[in-house]
Amino acid sequence: MAFTFIVETGAVIPNANSFVDVEYADDYMQANIHASETWNGLEQADKEALLVWGSRYLDQRAIWEGRKTDNNSTLRWPRTCVKDRDGILIDEYSIPDQLKQATVEMARYLIEADRSGDRAQDGLKSLKVDVIELVFNDAYRLPEVPSEIGQIITGLGYIKSGQGGHAKILRA
Repeated sequence: MAFTFIVETGAVIPNANSFVDVEYADDYMQANIHASETWNGLEQADKEALLVWGSRYLDQRAIWEGRKTDNNSTLRWPRTCVKDRDGILIDEYSIPDQLKQATVEMARYLIEADRSGDRAQDGLKSLKVDVIELVFNDAYRLPEVPSEIGQIITGLGYIKSGQGGHAKILRA
């Protein structure tokens, strides 16, 4: 089966697999002088694959606010009853810019390495060199999603980390 890049626009596109198109990602990356050269050097197909992977990665690791607009949508967006970071209700048939930005940032993060596999440092129990000794907390895991992405999606949801995730803090 051939890979097909299908962008979700908010209209609940059948088999959609990306929250953002390459044109949006190219424009977004152009503003980042640290990443634009690497991104611009990629082939179109590689950009598409990274955007699909970034979308899937976020969908698997985020606890989104609200609920899916259509239970038949492939991705977990579009959603209803979600407000952005400013408290403004998001159109239930749209993909908010915050999510598009987070997807592009996740794609950029995934360029560097496969973040989905087990990492050796997560299992490190201790390391001792002469008088220096490092012992890691058994429950600690390096973040699979950079904290910057969690900041971008503020209001839309939050990133669960590790195997247990974090409880959401609500103000009374």
